[in-house]
Amino acid sequence: MNPDKYSAYCKEHADEFRDELRDDASRALRNWPGKTAALLLIASSLLSWQSMIRAGNPDAYKALFTYAIPAAIAFGYPLASLIFSSLDKYSRSVLDFFLLSILFGFCLTLHYVFEPIDAGADASSIYLALSGQINFAILMTTAFSYHATFGITLLRNSLYTLLTAVLIYLIDPQYLAINAIQVLQGFLGGIIVSWLFFARIQTRFYYKSIDADTRQHLYKQLSKLVYPHQLARIKAGDQLEETMPVAPAQAIINVFDIQNSSAIKHEKTQSFFLEIFRAFSQICMMGYEHNPLKSRAFRLKETGDGFISAIGYPFLTDKADTLADHAVETALLMFRAFNSEVDRFGYGHPIKAAMGLAYNSVQGTFQSSGIRAYDLFGDALIQAYRYEEMRKVPVIAELMREHARQSGLEHYNILIIQEVIYNSLCDRYKQMFSAIDLLNINYHMPQDPQARYVYFHLLE
Repeated sequence: MNPDKYSAYCKEHADEFRDELRDDASRALRNWPGKTAALLLIASSLLSWQSMIRAGNPDAYKALFTYAIPAAIAFGYPLASLIFSSLDKYSRSVLDFFLLSILFGFCLTLHYVFEPIDAGADASSIYLALSGQINFAILMTTAFSYHATFGITLLRNSLYTLLTAVLIYLIDPQYLAINAIQVLQGFLGGIIVSWLFFARIQTRFYYKSIDADTRQHLYKQLSKLVYPHQLARIKAGDQLEETMPVAPAQAIINVFDIQNSSAIKHEKTQSFFLEIFRAFSQICMMGYEHNPLKSRAFRLKETGDGFISAIGYPFLTDKADTLADHAVETALLMFRAFNSEVDRFGYGHPIKAAMGLAYNSVQGTFQSSGIRAYDLFGDALIQAYRYEEMRKVPVIAELMREHARQSGLEHYNILIIQEVIYNSLCDRYKQMFSAIDLLNINYHMPQDPQARYVYFHLLE
């Protein structure tokens, strides 16, 4: 253990440490420590009352009320703090007053016990019966403190002890003289115990704060790997493999790729790609909600100069449009974001991209060993790759170039979609696309042999 390290940390985080002490003091008053102390004081009052009755003390009944104030504080504070929530801010001061009232109650008990001595009764038996009680009373009321620095606790204990000694002197100087060593022992014992108590709180606060900082750091790092709803479910006790859908479904896969990316010669090429993917990820997360699980799209992976996303699985779409309309709208948003990043990059030559959209079966899965990364597989992914790569087929590329010349485009982005997606589009989006009859060009689509047409849209 290194007390200096804990003390320095508490000073650096004084506000948090003070709040921790305030909460501890409030819990002590609310829970069993305060109630246990009150029950002990009530038991002490009853025992003093019985002892004084046996001694024939006419003030015996008064001993029942000497600890009325601390008992009322112990039992009344929980209710009072519920009614007046701001009372918790002063819990440390309330606790100090509670302990001080115990010392006053002890001195008041002594006053009633010693009254027969003033009337001429024998004092030796009374002094003997009360021997050592000063030690215990001072020790127990100075041992606990919730002040942010031990210097305040030391000052408080000194004042409490001095005040107790003065009151006892006013009640019976001879009793104080006989028990002077007991007063000193109680004071020194209180200092030792209060220091150990304070050091324990410092140590606990240090490790609790460090542990909280570590957990917060781990939480932030984990949030880079999984979605917020996954974090919430893991925190609730679910296994990672239960946090994402794995059942078979139908979805549209979007495969994005930068055309001729190897020809981009720039020292910040990789940063340029990362900015594009960051923008795409933000688009995917638009409308993200936990229950039901939905967003504009699901970011599947980044592949060097490519980006793959899924529409309709594992997240539901965030709009009521058809899946095809939603996928095309998302693709157009991505192209817009891509063009913005290209303009910001300021490269000397045009940079264009291509996307392929395919609708088919897809399924989620977690890797069986090692890091349990979530992934998708299925025909939709394979076909989306193929549709994006169709721009490289010479006959199709030539048809696109001819269409671009007619449209006045020299450099262009390409969006290629599957026939089933085109047929599902609204008229507004259908008008954007041009058809290629695969039979006329004698081309058979790999992994999609039933395809008769393919549709493309060129945009700046």
